Amino acid sequence: MDATALTAAKQNIRLLKKQKAEILASSPDRKKLKRIQRKVKLLKRETRVLAGEKKLATAKDAAAAEAKEAAEKAAAAAATAAETAAG
Repeated sequence: MDATALTAAKQNIRLLKKQKAEILASSPDRKKLKRIQRKVKLLKRETRVLAGEKKLATAKDAAAAEAKEAAEKAAAAAATAAETAAG
């Protein structure tokens, strides 16, 4: 997953929307409008996929950090128990 790909896709959508507005203002060419609308639709689909991947990666990282923290707490508790039993 590349965060820059998500940002780039969103920027492309903004550019295409501006182009669409310009075409509508000048001369409504149906063929150009359909082409732009199709590109926007595909880019939106791509951003949804990329955002989903980003969300999964973030959740995975958070779960790994939580597991690491729990393991450290367990190790600290075991060390404390060993010291108490020995001392």
